[in-house]
Amino acid sequence: MTGRDCRKKKVQGSWRSVSGWVRSAQGLTRKRLRNTQGSVSIFLIIALSVVFMFTAVFIDYARIGAMKVQSERLAHAAVRSVMSSYDQQLQQEYGLYAFGETGGDLIMGRMLNESLSPGERSDAFKLLPLELDSSGLELQRPIGKYEIFNRQISEDMKYKAPIDFTLELVNKFKPLSQSMKEASNTVDILKKLRKLYDKREQALDDMLDKQRKAGESAASLSRLIMDPPGSAIPDEDLGGGIGSAADAAAQYNDYVAKSQEDAGRPPEEEKLYTSLIESYLSGVSSMESAISKQAAKARKEHEKRLKEAADLWEEAKEINEQMKQVIKDAENRKETEGYDQVSRNRTPGSDNSDLGDAEMIRSIRQQAEKLIHSDGLMNGLKAEIDNQKGNWASVEGRVSSLLSSMGGAGMKESVLSASREIADYLRKYGERGQDNVLDREMALLEQFRSSDKERKETEKKAQLKLKEAAKVIEAISGGNQGSSEMMEQFRELQRYYDESLSFNQGKGGAPPQGQALPSDPYDAGKSSMDGMDDAYGSMGVLLEGIRDELFQNEYAVHYFQHFDITRLADAVKDPSSLSSLSDEFAISNQEVEYILYGFHNPAGNIAAAYGEIFASRLAIRTMEGFIVNSKMGNPLLILAAAILYGVEKAIEDMIRLCQKGSVELSKYMPVEVTYRDHLRVFLFVHSNNEKKMSRMLALIRLNTGVNPAERGTYAAGEIVMGMRLWFLPGITKALGTVLGSGADRVEGGRYMVTRKADFSY
Repeated sequence: MTGRDCRKKKVQGSWRSVSGWVRSAQGLTRKRLRNTQGSVSIFLIIALSVVFMFTAVFIDYARIGAMKVQSERLAHAAVRSVMSSYDQQLQQEYGLYAFGETGGDLIMGRMLNESLSPGERSDAFKLLPLELDSSGLELQRPIGKYEIFNRQISEDMKYKAPIDFTLELVNKFKPLSQSMKEASNTVDILKKLRKLYDKREQALDDMLDKQRKAGESAASLSRLIMDPPGSAIPDEDLGGGIGSAADAAAQYNDYVAKSQEDAGRPPEEEKLYTSLIESYLSGVSSMESAISKQAAKARKEHEKRLKEAADLWEEAKEINEQMKQVIKDAENRKETEGYDQVSRNRTPGSDNSDLGDAEMIRSIRQQAEKLIHSDGLMNGLKAEIDNQKGNWASVEGRVSSLLSSMGGAGMKESVLSASREIADYLRKYGERGQDNVLDREMALLEQFRSSDKERKETEKKAQLKLKEAAKVIEAISGGNQGSSEMMEQFRELQRYYDESLSFNQGKGGAPPQGQALPSDPYDAGKSSMDGMDDAYGSMGVLLEGIRDELFQNEYAVHYFQHFDITRLADAVKDPSSLSSLSDEFAISNQEVEYILYGFHNPAGNIAAAYGEIFASRLAIRTMEGFIVNSKMGNPLLILAAAILYGVEKAIEDMIRLCQKGSVELSKYMPVEVTYRDHLRVFLFVHSNNEKKMSRMLALIRLNTGVNPAERGTYAAGEIVMGMRLWFLPGITKALGTVLGSGADRVEGGRYMVTRKADFSY
């Protein structure tokens, strides 16, 4: 065997060894592989089971999440569907949204059932087989509540109300604001001053009258002393009678002579003049007593009358000071702030122009100083009271001297002296004439009162004109009681109004009272200016910031019927013709007036509106009257003439308004103001918003038959949805714990979801 063969043989043996090892290794590998494949299968089964379990959980979780979203959508859609059934009549006639008469639960249930009904295909696969378990609906926030009603009014009027208010009202009245402010201030101050002026002048008249009566009380005493007064007393014989102290003095010398003659006779002779002497002495004694009594009486009269005169002077002085204070306070009236607010606010469509006559009216008010009595005059009047007291004291002194000399030698001189003193006193204080101090004082006062007579005549004319206007208002308020059917409608309206107040827990208060037109021209003028103060004040406040009241007032005139004032065209000329207009006073023809005033009778609201329009016209025309009569001089005469002018022109305006339905705002501002515009202004003046809202709600109920207290504007719906779970029914409770929230729950194999939805108009 060669080496080559040996090597070859070794190689073959090694190969066989290797091949055997490989075969052994392959067998072992196949055995191990079989064992490993079994373990992997078990692992994969377990892993797949876990994955499947989590997948199933997430599938149901996804279904539950989708169920929640769908339930939420269904709840909102169901409530929206319910609230889509709003009352068409309320919306079309009054712009209000409230749920209609159809049952809300029925609408909600029908909508949910239709949404959850299966499709037409029987082989359709429903991933979310939702089931309606229950549903509920609650309607809340009835439109009859003030808060809800007011909110819907604001939503409806929030754009057009401010525009209409500014363009149709404010821009018309704005140019008059400063002139009306000055007119209002002037009427206020002059009316106060007129009352004080008349009271002061009456006090001064009474003062002079007291002084005059005190002076006249000395006339009787003068006659007892010497009647008539003279510069000498001639002697007279006894027996002529004693009617005065001068008679006693005239017979005194004869009395002395006869007394001496009788005294010189012997005792046994008869006394010739005894009876004459006794009669004389008796007469002197009686006269002394009479003078003493009359002097005492005159003293009491002077003390009383002059004290009263002094008190009256004090009263006049105090009134004079009050007048000064009134003038001082005149420029600080808070009631006129609204005029300034309207003036300073810039409004669209207005050039901020002003009437321009405010300064002229202000100058009339500044003339009020003319009505004040100077301190010199007042002090002079007081000094004359003191002078009269002093003069009377002199008279009393002379009379006292006379009484002490009665029956004595100096009687003549005492009588003449007392007579001269008392005559001088009477010339000054008791007798008419150029020497009478009181007459001179009265003439001085009358010169100051030179315009009073004309003023009084003007006041009478204005009073007669006011009676003319009052007759129409009285005829409207008293001549239209309405038919029984009409009155029943008003009673029904009142019942609805009372129920609305009660529902809102509002205060009813006393029934409205009509305001008669004042019979006094000055009261009528002041009342009309007060109304204009309120009107401008309300406009000024609303210009500073839009308020709910603006929306309510504009809503009232936009959606409710006002009276056709032209129906009164004949009545303002002939009040008796009002009886033929009874049908025109139905509530359907005067809804705005009812909202404004609240009278539950056919005539009350129309009469109130007519009277208030007359007052507003009187205010504007009185302002014009100040300008027209500004050159009359005396401010009180100007006031009287301005009010007369105002009354006359206001009556003409009412006739024109009832004929045309509109009237020029002012001769200086020739823009037309309608009857409706006047009502809009008055709605701001009468700002009892709760009562106005109840009246509107009562009218809505009367006209539509819909009770606002029973019609909701807010729906709160609730649905309970169920869905059967697909996987792992044994762990539904665990799922409920993990997946549930709030009212969601798991019942048996179903997952239950509770969802709520709300909707408001």
